[in-house]
Amino acid sequence: MSNYSWLPNALTVLRCLLVVPVAWFIHQQNFVAALVTFGVAGFTDGLDGYIARKYHWQSYIGAILDPLADKLLMMVSFISLTFIGLVPFWLMIVVVIRDLVIVAGAALFRWLHGPYMMSPSISGKVSTFLQILLVLWLLVEQALSLEGGPITVLMIWFTLVVAVISGLEYIVVWYRKSTEF
Repeated sequence: MSNYSWLPNALTVLRCLLVVPVAWFIHQQNFVAALVTFGVAGFTDGLDGYIARKYHWQSYIGAILDPLADKLLMMVSFISLTFIGLVPFWLMIVVVIRDLVIVAGAALFRWLHGPYMMSPSISGKVSTFLQILLVLWLLVEQALSLEGGPITVLMIWFTLVVAVISGLEYIVVWYRKSTEF
């Protein structure tokens, strides 16, 4: 049997490449194509993790690339949806800053103190889930010409509140870890 240990990382790279068509389809307001492409990207996220764990093909580069691919997909989706007026500018700023704080904190910690693999917090997982749910909802809403109204407003506010809580929690965690050294 051949060695396919490269497959999880290839799926992660595919997810990175799918960011461009997701953004393009959103900008073109082709919401069905955006939804399908975003769904394929999400599927590759689940599949790469499953394959890596099942066959013990986890790698250091995969541990770095996978969350970066996720953050890239979400940030570009939020920016694109903001550009066409579906996501408020202030929410996009909070989501992007939160992700930049997480990535910058990890990079700074590594530079100052060496490697440290941090597990996502519960609030971080909930924040990411709400962000994905909001993007999916907005794409479905537009693809099916639905009126989201209060549901969309509620999802936007929940996404905002949890993103702020999660971002602050990551700042506290990075600060505490850095003062241990």
